This record gives sequence, C-alpha cells and structure tokens, in this order.
Amino acid sequence: MSSEYEQNVGKLLAEKTERYDKMKNDPSVSKSELESLLSEIESLESLYENYNLGMNYFRRAKGGRAGLRE
Repeated sequence: MSSEYEQNVGKLLAEKTERYDKMKNDPSVSKSELESLLSEIESLESLYENYNLGMNYFRRAKGGRAGLRE
C-alpha cells in the first residue's frame, strides 16, 4: 500500500536520479549543478524514508488510525 505522497516523491526521485545519471557524463555541466542535483536527490530520499518510518506505526498498529478518532 502506498499513498499519493509516496508515489509522487518516488516519481520525483526517479526523475532526478535519471537526470543526474545523464548529466554526470556531460562535460558541459558544471560541478555545482551536479552537486545541487545530488543534494535534491538526498533530500527526496530523506523525505521518502522519514515518511515511511512515521507511517509504519499506523500501518502496522491494530486498527490503524481508528484509535486516533476516539
């Protein structure tokens, strides 16, 4: 099960990673551009992992979010 948030962050992460792979072989791309893109990739990875860690509690808990509505 994945949320819209997970799908969108995963999609962005895949796009940025693909773009980085293409740019790192291009000699006309500056080092700062590559570093900036790599920083964006690391941020997206952190967002994805942190969301999953936080949501695992709710996904595995008996009753899911039902306890929050009491």
